Amino acid sequence: MYNAIVVDDESIIRNGISSFVNKCGAGFEVVHTFKDGSEAIDFLEENDVDLVISDVKMSNISGLGLAQYIYENKPYIMVIILSGYAEFEYAKTAIKYNVREYITKPTNFKELKNILLKLSSELDKKKLSEKKRFDIDIFLDNINQLYTAVLSCNKDEALALLKQLLDKNTHSNECLGQYAFNIFELISDHIYTILKIRALSDQKNHKSLPSISDRSKIYEVSMQLISYIISQIKANSSKTDDMVLSKLLQYIGDHFGENISLQTIADKVFFSTAYCSRFFKEKTGKNFSDYLLDVRMKHAVKLLHENKKISEISRECGYRNSSYFTRVFREYYHCTPSEYVRSN
Repeated sequence: MYNAIVVDDESIIRNGISSFVNKCGAGFEVVHTFKDGSEAIDFLEENDVDLVISDVKMSNISGLGLAQYIYENKPYIMVIILSGYAEFEYAKTAIKYNVREYITKPTNFKELKNILLKLSSELDKKKLSEKKRFDIDIFLDNINQLYTAVLSCNKDEALALLKQLLDKNTHSNECLGQYAFNIFELISDHIYTILKIRALSDQKNHKSLPSISDRSKIYEVSMQLISYIISQIKANSSKTDDMVLSKLLQYIGDHFGENISLQTIADKVFFSTAYCSRFFKEKTGKNFSDYLLDVRMKHAVKLLHENKKISEISRECGYRNSSYFTRVFREYYHCTPSEYVRSN
């Protein structure tokens, strides 16, 4: 059931529309009614609904004014306008504010029900799509956790995470063997993308998994493959760490002028932020934020020697506000940019 509000300055119409929406079986429930657009906006400031059904003409804020507020602040809310006016200008403004339907009064309830059914169907599809996207995001997050455990050669954690992934297989259209195959495809792709290491070989590969029907055998083969991949990572451990660190530092060097974060660089090597933070500190001796600050400040000094304006230097070093940049520079070098230039 989806939530709706009805807005109309005539109580008979307001109550009649609300009663019809609740009883017509189109999948909507009216949770509140209002006699003016201003009351509806006050409500929407603190609450969300799926649908707003509003009269066009009201004493304070009109239905089109309400539609404009929704368009600018909560564009995911669907709007139906009811109006005794069929003028082109009203309809044109309604289209401008993404009003889904413009129905002239007196209300044709059969037409209204068909519209409600159509909008309810759209919301069903949207909800299903969001659920699928959410499930995919969770799956990929779990894959990255497994990848991190593998790359750090934490065998016990990797085996536990792999078991959790296999236990969570709820893909009714996908057999467990295929699901396991897909996991290893992603893990091996991650490893090759970052490290250029073929973690699996012709003798030890995951290609047989889709054809295995016995669940216990799938688990057994999967655990063996994870153990084998970790052994390959261990054999290249020094090379592995150097390549990952090189990619992280290269990315920072190329993008320090942008709004980058620890999450940004972690995503580039498929790490969790927590593991990336530990890895970065261990390999560089600095936190990510401190390292980024060093890079930005050294570049700022280089640009000062080139006689660039503070506003230009600020932008190039990743600071959108030159006053904030000056404050950061002073805290780092214990002098302002102009003082630094005079003393050097």
